[in-house]
Amino acid sequence: MRRPVLLLPALWLTGCSTLTTHVEPKTDVSQFRYVFVVESLNDNHALHDTIVRNLQARGLQAESGPLTLMPASAKAYLVYEDNWEWDFKNSLISLTITLRDARTDRLLASASYFRPTAFLKTPEFMVQTVLDGLFKPGTKSNPSRGISPTPVESERRGGRGT
Repeated sequence: MRRPVLLLPALWLTGCSTLTTHVEPKTDVSQFRYVFVVESLNDNHALHDTIVRNLQARGLQAESGPLTLMPASAKAYLVYEDNWEWDFKNSLISLTITLRDARTDRLLASASYFRPTAFLKTPEFMVQTVLDGLFKPGTKSNPSRGISPTPVESERRGGRGT
């Protein structure tokens, strides 16, 4: 009788983290050798630096800053939305990264990762997991929950959103 009781928590603990990816059809994200990371105004954890370092470790050129300082040579930019919770320390529980065409603002790809506080990983792990979802060769879309515009994107469009 003990086995079902022990099995129940094990089943509850599986599937607690979720990675959702979406790559637009006919989009090859590997073509982008330079990515500008738009620094979030709400980023109190310097997550933009972690994203830039991870992109550079992948052999890409990357830098961050406000959208208004994006170089004219940039072909794509990356926007992120991070959600933190307090559980005796600040913990990153979800991260959404969206890659957009710098000229048209068209969505190219997005990935979102959620991990509840009971199963914490480092911000570096979360960034790597999300970027793997975007930049690993052969990445295909999996069912997406829909990506809403981030505050930066809404601000860029005059506060209207999409």
